[in-house]
Amino acid sequence: MEKFLERYDSKISGVISTFDRMIFKGHILSFFQRGNRHHYLFREKVLFKDFGKYAKKVSGEIKEKARELSDKEGRPLISLDSSRISKEGVARKIQEEEQVKEGLICVLKGVEPCVSFDTRGNRETGKLEVVIRERRCLFLYFYYQHKEFGFMHVRIQTWFPFQIQIYINGREWLCKRLDREGIGYQRYDN
Repeated sequence: MEKFLERYDSKISGVISTFDRMIFKGHILSFFQRGNRHHYLFREKVLFKDFGKYAKKVSGEIKEKARELSDKEGRPLISLDSSRISKEGVARKIQEEEQVKEGLICVLKGVEPCVSFDTRGNRETGKLEVVIRERRCLFLYFYYQHKEFGFMHVRIQTWFPFQIQIYINGREWLCKRLDREGIGYQRYDN
């Protein structure tokens, strides 16, 4: 990039740089320590043998809240048959077709690989444990057109430890700022 700027220095009137994408991640951190997840389940009065039923109940509550939000906002909740489908492409198509200028565009859901928890017998102790393992679970994608950050989405894992990721596109944010200041620009690609 520096060589490009040096080479065309006489033709460049200004340079703006920003982050490309920013991802905020969150989950129940304490759940990754065995003693803490066991304490949580004890506090919730959940026996290890009942963890699967309990997790399904909590997962169902999250899915229901997503459905309630999409209904309240009058936005579609769409199940995707494959994790290979471009979620961003689906959301942008809906946004364009329905002329969504601000707010929730859609909620997409699909099954994907995840790091989660399950119960397994410990051969040494002869007792059940809640252990970390790779599995597949449902993820919810909430796509928004935000007045400050532009096109963005929130990704929520619907199974313990409920990982959450918030994706913000820096170029979207920059375009919003330039528009607000009345500064012209030419956007290329992203």
